[in-house]
Amino acid sequence: MNPKISIFTKIGRYIAIISINLTMMSCSANTSSNSHQAYITNQGEHTVSVIDTSKNQVIHTISVGKGPVGVAIASGLSRVYISNVESQDISVINTQNNTLVNTIKINGSPVGLATSPDEKTLYATDWFNNRVVSIDTDSKHTMRELSIGDAPAGLAISPDSQTLYVTNRDSNDIAIIDTNTLAIKQRISVGKHPFGIALSNTGKLLASVNVQDDTVSIINTETMTKETMKVGYHPYCAAFSLDEKTLYVTNTQDDSVTVLDIVNKKVITTINVGSTPEGISIDHANHRAYVANWGSNNVSVIDTKKNKLTTSIKTGEKSRAFGQFILNLHP
Repeated sequence: MNPKISIFTKIGRYIAIISINLTMMSCSANTSSNSHQAYITNQGEHTVSVIDTSKNQVIHTISVGKGPVGVAIASGLSRVYISNVESQDISVINTQNNTLVNTIKINGSPVGLATSPDEKTLYATDWFNNRVVSIDTDSKHTMRELSIGDAPAGLAISPDSQTLYVTNRDSNDIAIIDTNTLAIKQRISVGKHPFGIALSNTGKLLASVNVQDDTVSIINTETMTKETMKVGYHPYCAAFSLDEKTLYVTNTQDDSVTVLDIVNKKVITTINVGSTPEGISIDHANHRAYVANWGSNNVSVIDTKKNKLTTSIKTGEKSRAFGQFILNLHP
């Protein structure tokens, strides 16, 4: 069996350690108003669950392509983009009525997704073909592509839209890409099998989640210095607090979230969540983190003020939500 294909299957409680799945590509999202919706990909049933975060309940279930994994939000366009690994395309959802409005074909298997801050460009990692593609969100056509490291997964874009960060699982590095030329400027070695990626609100801190050595690499994007911190077993995704002092990391094989104090370089606490937690995004206005649990088919909700689990929300089969999945609904 192709080793890349086998990674997308689940045997027992073992998750596809980096099954195809971020950006923020991060795996986090920044929001500002109190009204939000969370879009959770359910890879096992080819749907997206839409959660009203004010009520913490599913309000819509949308059929998308086969094997949905990644999520990217374009609030100004009223669009959510979903990467579908098995059908090799990207589903486009209208967030005003939560209906599927378009499908973008990809000659490959899209995993991580991220939109540029001006929402003119959608970036996707192509896991099988080791490339990144940029797509015009207006025309829905691929504009450019770049060969990247082996098995690219997570994506994050700097606030000024000038830099794209990509985790390359099998190259054990992050590629730093100039978005103007779509050329690699630099590579940074990180831990073993980096997958999820998170960029802080100001863009000064970048986190790479390193699955096989149970660490996160935290990079200062101004100085390119790097710190490594230990987390739980088989970490997957991460999200920064708004003040950039705290990082939340999902641990797939510990069924937990590690809360890191970045300033003092220590673990604050470990929070037990659902089975095989993967994607995580933070609703900063309401002080909640949402965690998609592949194994228990639900979403755990964490109070980020108290760092306590508050509730769980039933979603669909094999919930994943890789990327930015919380949409700020402007009044």
